[in-house]
Amino acid sequence: MSAIGRNFPLSPEEVTIEFLSACFGKEVTSFKLDTSMIDGGVLADAFKVEEIKYLEKQDETGLISSCFIKCTKDIPEVVDMSLSTQIYAKEVYFYSKLISRIKKAIRVPECYGIFTDKDDKDCKDFCIVLEDLSGEDWEAYEQFENPMGLEDLKTYMLDLASFHAASWNEPISDQPGLGVFRPHWQNLNDEYWDNGTTTWNEVKIKWKEIYGEPFELLAGDEVKVTIEKIAEIFTSENGKKIQDAMLKRLESRPRTITHGDARGNNVFKSKSKGNMALIDWQMWVAGPCSNEFCQIWLNSWSLESGMVFKLEEVTRIYYEELCRLRPEVEKDYPFDDMFFDMKLIFINMWNQYQGFAAGALDGYKDPKQKKAKENFYNLFKRSMETLHYSNCLETFEEFINLLETK
Repeated sequence: MSAIGRNFPLSPEEVTIEFLSACFGKEVTSFKLDTSMIDGGVLADAFKVEEIKYLEKQDETGLISSCFIKCTKDIPEVVDMSLSTQIYAKEVYFYSKLISRIKKAIRVPECYGIFTDKDDKDCKDFCIVLEDLSGEDWEAYEQFENPMGLEDLKTYMLDLASFHAASWNEPISDQPGLGVFRPHWQNLNDEYWDNGTTTWNEVKIKWKEIYGEPFELLAGDEVKVTIEKIAEIFTSENGKKIQDAMLKRLESRPRTITHGDARGNNVFKSKSKGNMALIDWQMWVAGPCSNEFCQIWLNSWSLESGMVFKLEEVTRIYYEELCRLRPEVEKDYPFDDMFFDMKLIFINMWNQYQGFAAGALDGYKDPKQKKAKENFYNLFKRSMETLHYSNCLETFEEFINLLETK
């Protein structure tokens, strides 16, 4: 649908006084735009509308001076990948259906408006107008400039436990995100297998074309060995069988709603209350609580921070709080099982990253995507380091041995 045929913006240039007035129910007279964060978004575009002014002599109760607008990504390759995994449909569903329940357990941005074509079930063209959490009371984390520290991470684990406890034993339904559990980008891996190849083979070629070097060399020789061993398993004749067995194990676990992308860039801290808020509800899914932690750990910190070596310590803080809120968890999902599953999902998410990269890397040829290209490079490097130093390969090999002994 063209901008003329739409009544909502898909870019900063399309934001109008009339649109904002309709969102807030007050007559807006002027505003300014901050587009500095657009390049940092991987799956969708987001920008800030600030210094919103209103017609004088209006009722000033509840006037909103700034907001964030989130909309379809301006990279066609990324849009195609997002549509294949219901990313946009899930975010629209979250803010239209789930938010009232979830915000009782963890802070999320208020939603001022949701816009999409009623005949567009995939929400290819969408726009969501959200509360601005960048005010004086909120501290924003940034994975490279301001990563979350250890004490804040411990607090965050308590908030996540509260969130997961509130949706424990979430039933299966046919709504977006609520079906039988599948890791978010899983179908991308499956499509390559169905076509007789693997994401590993595709990414090796495209990565070198885009970045000029093999991605296996990003993080040193020891890490390279681990990554290549994981690839060797998944590209073997038993690779898909092993993956399917891993997914079957995860499907059998107690279900809760997980954010799915709860990494540093999507977390804010209230300075006055100390609690955390989560933004970007585009990869949420119902499944095992262990699904939450791959995005948190794989690329939120550099190796030099030492955070990867705190993995078990911090996870136990989360688990103890979850058991306090839901005593049945200790019996239904013992810590050792959950921690084992976490590392399996780390492995699976690494494969999903490759599936995403295989489809999205061509978009980084555009010089306008220089910052996004640089971010993706660093995220890939950190993910590889985390896989190696959290001993995910050993867990994966143990899982395969268990399969072989059955």
